[in-house]
Amino acid sequence: MKIHNGFETIGSDTLGDRAALRAGCHRFLSGHGRSTARAWTERLAASPYLGLALDEYSDGPAIALLESRVADLLGKPAALWFPKGITAQQAALLVHAANTGKRAVALHPQSHLAIDEQDALDRLAGLLPVRIGLDHRPFTLQDLQAVAEPLAAVTVELPLRRAAFQAPVWKDLVALSTWARDRGTPFHIDGARIWEVAPWYGRSLAEIAALSNTIYVSFYKGLGGLGGCVLAGPEAFIQAARPWRNRYGGDLAVAFPFIVTALDGLAEYLPRMGDYHRHACAIAQALVGVGLAANPAVPHGNSFQVHFPVCAAALTAAAHDVARRRGFWLFGRVLEAALPDRCYAEIAVGEATMGWRPDEVAALLSTLSGTTANR
Repeated sequence: MKIHNGFETIGSDTLGDRAALRAGCHRFLSGHGRSTARAWTERLAASPYLGLALDEYSDGPAIALLESRVADLLGKPAALWFPKGITAQQAALLVHAANTGKRAVALHPQSHLAIDEQDALDRLAGLLPVRIGLDHRPFTLQDLQAVAEPLAAVTVELPLRRAAFQAPVWKDLVALSTWARDRGTPFHIDGARIWEVAPWYGRSLAEIAALSNTIYVSFYKGLGGLGGCVLAGPEAFIQAARPWRNRYGGDLAVAFPFIVTALDGLAEYLPRMGDYHRHACAIAQALVGVGLAANPAVPHGNSFQVHFPVCAAALTAAAHDVARRRGFWLFGRVLEAALPDRCYAEIAVGEATMGWRPDEVAALLSTLSGTTANR
């Protein structure tokens, strides 16, 4: 994998090439379907929320409606719109740090906060990340108990994307929350994909969020929005976080398309999360039957990894060949695994995936793997 002219590349393909290839496909293994500019425009034009007035610098009826709905879903007193999770979580942790007088933040070494923000936690917020746990699974109470220094907050990503979308089992999550509460340490949930993991827990979003002092949720993953997120928590906390949105450049002049697609996602896709989870489990089970490994074997949400006995470059080339010949878009990305000549890809079950039978997916990916191995 290389970086060329600002693009991540695999072989000779740039991200632009892959976007064009994906746009020409008519069937998608992950997500909710087409994501071209035309598809987004048509979706916006059909939204029942299009009649709401435009917002201005994060103020308007659509934003107020979104914040209110998410606060109700999560059982929190207040919520605040942000254009990016990076901004929302920096704001959350800065307020927690100010309230506690501490700077150290416990986080998983493979979490969004540790991996995806180019060290914003320490370089911008001036906080001190304390990485705990092993890369391949969520951290445990024992990992947390080993932290000796006072903490401004404990953060948990639900589910942990880079550890195959795994989440702590319920009793372990309760134990982490209880440990933090007993010590007066704020417990913050990075809930970018919390919508997707709720069916596995068999609990409401409000029951899960009740374990936290604060929680952030995203709209452009399982809910299929253009982007954006919400930070939820106590009223005083949200008021303290509001200035940080502006300080981090998060008060957009107009955010209306983001808000409308978030409201659409809550109405259209959130009620389907249980169906997506069940379909993910059925696909994972079918893959085992053809000799491919799903991780976890029983998905914790709508998303999981599929492991292949071939290298990433070869599988990517084979998947792109399927896209060109058959119009099937299989994977957003293929990554090298820890063992030589092994790789994995992610499947995130959405509305488009529901059109694939589990045995059909298993047969296609088995053929893809076998074809690649014989090259």
